[in-house]
Amino acid sequence: MRILMTAAEEEEIITARQAFNSLSKSEQFALDITYMLTGIGTTSTSYRLTKMLNSASAPFDLAVNIGIAGSFTADFPIGSVARVEKEFFGDLGFETFTGFQTLFDYKILDADTHPYRGGALHSPSLSQSVENAMSQYGKATGVTVQTVSGLPEKTIQLLKGFEPQIESMEGAAFFYVCILEKIPFIEIRSVSNAVGERDRSKWNIPLALDSLKNANKKLFESLLK
Repeated sequence: MRILMTAAEEEEIITARQAFNSLSKSEQFALDITYMLTGIGTTSTSYRLTKMLNSASAPFDLAVNIGIAGSFTADFPIGSVARVEKEFFGDLGFETFTGFQTLFDYKILDADTHPYRGGALHSPSLSQSVENAMSQYGKATGVTVQTVSGLPEKTIQLLKGFEPQIESMEGAAFFYVCILEKIPFIEIRSVSNAVGERDRSKWNIPLALDSLKNANKKLFESLLK
């Protein structure tokens, strides 16, 4: 099975390598994994992912986006893992006198224009073994922004506009490319901090990375069934 593992930064992709290395030799032999750094943000992710998918020697059976992220809600505390099932571009639109409006709010684009449904990008259902293995992780709505939220008013605007649980800088771009390129995909995020928390002493990146490693292993094991 050909799998493309993507992440924005090296410390995130290392968790996938660690999970793979923890498998038995026979299990490793059954999985053909390509690791790719997307870089930070939607532009780099869109370019590098599209180039990879279109230059691969053979199609991938599954694309996976992993990483640490911020959480908007106590439902996803630090160290927890979310399977992101829906993504929004959180800052693609217009600033107006009445507040931020998306392309869909502003009637520039119909909210059901492919690949969007209701203004969001949706993940596909995967095999039953994958769905069963991932069911232990809460399903989340993600919002993708190019400036990480640090001000209360920005957090409030995102919550009001998108009702997200998870914030990242790449997720929606990953969804967008995979849907258009017609490749099955999944996004897995572990929580390192609360959105808006600027005191990094209250973040726990090591715990988030450890949780991400364990989720990667669960995913790999499910793909072997």
